[in-house]
Amino acid sequence: MFTKEIYIQLKDNVNIVQESKVFVRDLAVILTDKDIREDVLDIEVLEIPKDDRGHIIVSVLTIMEKIVQRYPNTKLFPIGEIEILMKIEKKEKKEKKIWLLCRLIIVCTVVFVGSALALMNFHADINMQESHKQIYKMITGIDENRPLILQIPYSLGIGFGMAVFFNHILPKRFSDEPSPMEVEMASYRKSMDGYILNHQKNTEEDQ
Repeated sequence: MFTKEIYIQLKDNVNIVQESKVFVRDLAVILTDKDIREDVLDIEVLEIPKDDRGHIIVSVLTIMEKIVQRYPNTKLFPIGEIEILMKIEKKEKKEKKIWLLCRLIIVCTVVFVGSALALMNFHADINMQESHKQIYKMITGIDENRPLILQIPYSLGIGFGMAVFFNHILPKRFSDEPSPMEVEMASYRKSMDGYILNHQKNTEEDQ
């Protein structure tokens, strides 16, 4: 009997809604003959239980077992990672726009005040005002207590420099490169996911 070959590569991370069914297409990329590919992708792997778990770890062996049950005469070739972390999103009611707006205002206010205090404390520690006075005197020879011709461009430059550094001005980007914050968040997420995968059991071991 002719044996078909199926290559399985797990995806990086998957977000699944609570109490929903999970299929092969949600967890992995499949390479096989066209006549069975869609059917393999539609194989149900598990159903997300209704509990407080925030994630589930699924082994590639679980997926292979489900595929073999439907197609016993196949050769399976797992590629890459052997486990995948599924993050469970709870079903929640849609929040009202006014509440979302209030939360946005609160977060923006906290971030703005915190950033302003950090900058002011930094400039107070290094006595930036005195530095500006000395620079102005060196250039013009005039002793000026408030050299606004230096302070105003400097203040504007801080804001513009931060926008360039984070590669963002409102919804606009300067380039397609990720910002330092996005890189740091991606690194943090990868470390967290790696820790969970290394220290928690997969679905087979839970049963």
